[in-house]
Amino acid sequence: MPRKKKTALKGRDPAYTSDFSQPLPTNKLVVEETPKPVVSKPVTEPAKTLAASPSPKPTVKPEISTATQAPTKPAPAAKPKSKPPTQGSGGKREIALSAAVKLDQQKQLDALETKGTPAKIAITMAGRRAVEQFQPQPEYVEKQDVQRMPMRQGYKSTKRIDASLLDALRNKHDPHRLSSDSAMMRGQFEPLFWSCLDAVIKELNSKD
Repeated sequence: MPRKKKTALKGRDPAYTSDFSQPLPTNKLVVEETPKPVVSKPVTEPAKTLAASPSPKPTVKPEISTATQAPTKPAPAAKPKSKPPTQGSGGKREIALSAAVKLDQQKQLDALETKGTPAKIAITMAGRRAVEQFQPQPEYVEKQDVQRMPMRQGYKSTKRIDASLLDALRNKHDPHRLSSDSAMMRGQFEPLFWSCLDAVIKELNSKD
């Protein structure tokens, strides 16, 4: 029986290899998987349940014409506050006037009290007369050195005097302002009080 001839292989198969460590070709068609297209869902707007009602129109207030408005009265000007008179301003300044009773006058007052007339009445009458008659002078008068009773038995009052006159006396005779306005006037007021007290004592004695 004749032997069959082997089929001669011509050409070269690139898939053929003599390296048996590599996987054998399967001769299957490789189908590449195409990615499925992602279909995005359409965004649907929420259904409007109620029809949009028309927005109300803003109410416009009628403008008032300036011609019809009543004219506004101007605010009254503030009155300047009166300031207290300062030194040298020529105003008045209230000062205290004081005078003591002389020792010899006190003896006459004691005699009146024995007749029923308190000494306080005579002193008050004389002090009021002296305040009414007192006219301050621009000349400074020193306090007289005579024997006096304590001041608690004397007379005290107040009087408004020209501030410029007081300041002039203080500038000349008390530049350091160590004495009070009352002390500057005591040398003038006290002799007047004494003369008034003598007159009152004489009048009260004449009534008996």
